[in-house]
Amino acid sequence: MKRAPVVLAVFYCLGVILGSCIWFNFWVVMGLGIVIFAGAILLRKNRYIFSFLILFLALFAGALNLKNSRILPKDHINNFVYYKDDSLCSLSGFIDSQPELKDNYLQFIFRAQAMQKDKIKLSCCGKVVVKMDFSQKLTYGDNLILIGSLTRPYNFGAASQSYKDFLARQGVYLLMRLNDPRQIIRRPGNSGSKLINNSFWLRAKMESIISRDLTDLPAGILCAMVLGQKHGIPWLVNNSMIKSGTVHILVVSGFNVGIVAWIINLLFKIMRIPRKARITLVILFLLFYCLITGSTNPVVRATVMGAIFLAAYLFKRIPDIYNSLAIAALFILVINPSQIFDIGFQLSFLSVLAIVYFYPKLEVLIHLKGCRNKILRFISQSCLVSFSAWLGTLGIIAFNFRIIAPVTVLANILIVPLATIITLCGFALLLSGLICPALAYLISVPTSMLINLLLNINAVVIKIPFAYIYF
Repeated sequence: MKRAPVVLAVFYCLGVILGSCIWFNFWVVMGLGIVIFAGAILLRKNRYIFSFLILFLALFAGALNLKNSRILPKDHINNFVYYKDDSLCSLSGFIDSQPELKDNYLQFIFRAQAMQKDKIKLSCCGKVVVKMDFSQKLTYGDNLILIGSLTRPYNFGAASQSYKDFLARQGVYLLMRLNDPRQIIRRPGNSGSKLINNSFWLRAKMESIISRDLTDLPAGILCAMVLGQKHGIPWLVNNSMIKSGTVHILVVSGFNVGIVAWIINLLFKIMRIPRKARITLVILFLLFYCLITGSTNPVVRATVMGAIFLAAYLFKRIPDIYNSLAIAALFILVINPSQIFDIGFQLSFLSVLAIVYFYPKLEVLIHLKGCRNKILRFISQSCLVSFSAWLGTLGIIAFNFRIIAPVTVLANILIVPLATIITLCGFALLLSGLICPALAYLISVPTSMLINLLLNINAVVIKIPFAYIYF
């Protein structure tokens, strides 16, 4: 079968979805899966029956993996906290993320190792979101004792994007709010990974370079586009980008990862590094870039897609985009099957699939290949790519965000090329800032002008009549 990974991915995804909708006994389905696997081995010579059983096995695997991911260990901290229990407890552990300012709270993920409650001390595991309404210098890996009340997140928001479900997909089921510095007790040492610590240090260094040479708003936007740090973007700017359908440029995703891969590949090509070594190095750099940007879900998805697509060249195969997407989806969903319910996951894969599927058909429909004017053909191709992506994601965006933005097609045609140039300038600014600060200042001037131009274009397009419609 030419596209066996695609069929397997579809059945695996169906299994995950069915597993979330239907109650079933884990061990009964596991037993059936073992029987089907044994049957597939015995009947492997019969191609049709073997294929049929493998597809059923993929279906069962999806459902079982989802069920298994929702079974928490006995010592998980979630098992020790009762509903509406406001009693104080102390948690020992370490900070498992870089603390960030969100909604006027300093927020981070805390990995619990021990818990003391009602004079009973227990060893435990699990993650807690900690929100502090006061300022304190904390960093990834710090060993702490936190004293406060543990609560469960409220299930506000639409059913498909509630805060509670969003945290659950990250393996977080509890919150702790701190409003007094005395609720934090520092312990000696650092339990964080040295590799992650170094990547965070490098990211902070890069942020300081951008902030040094640009004013607040351009610096915030460039940090988001290049480093995945959105804390410097005002709500008004973010909201206007949502209306135009171009908010994807403000996060490090496939767009940015693709630019990074292109730049690194070009540099290694100029250095005449052999093809296999060059592709291997590009994949390693993508993994490093993923680490620097915080390994958020969009970056991880884009990195996995890019790595799998590039890996095809290592094995001297012509990459098949459908198979590459299917393998990437399987890789992500095997690790965390709940990601299938994440809107970002759905939009990432559907937008690429829509471009791959609709673009060739639209190109034939309007006889684009017969156009001899290169400028007109380039503009037409950009329009078709933008329209294909908009068409593929229209339903999900309308259902989840209650907005339809026809102006997205025009906005992406104007803004995406500009965002590409800004991203390239951003990387040039960072590189020169590390080597020659004087050159970095010179690069910052056109970069700032381009960012302001992008914001002005976005402001103009959303004022077009019926640019976006809320319902």
